[in-house]
Amino acid sequence: MEYKTVTVSKQRFGASRIVCLIIGILLVLVGFLLSLTIIGIIAGGMLIIFSLPFFAVAKGGAKYTCPNCGYKHNGVASGSVNATCRRCKQNIAVDWVDHPDKVV
Repeated sequence: MEYKTVTVSKQRFGASRIVCLIIGILLVLVGFLLSLTIIGIIAGGMLIIFSLPFFAVAKGGAKYTCPNCGYKHNGVASGSVNATCRRCKQNIAVDWVDHPDKVV
C-alpha cells in the first residue's frame, strides 16, 4: 500500500489551549489530593479521568480530507507524521506547515 500526502497547517498555541492545559493540570492535582484519602479515591479517579479531554484539546491537531476517498471527517494529532483514513484505511503522510498569517 502506498502513502499519499496531505498538507495541514499547524495550530497556534493560543489562550484557549493554555486555559485547557491549566484546567487539566488543576483537575489532576485535585484528583490526586482526593485520592490520598480512602473516601476520596473514587472521586479523585473520576476527576483524573475527567481531565483527559482537557489535555487532548491542549495538545491540538488538525482535520484533513482524505486524498484517496474524499472523506472529510479525519483528524490528526499535532506533531504526527502519518495518519490513516477512517473510511478507506489509506496510509497518509502528513506535512505540517506554519500558519499562513504567521508573522516572522
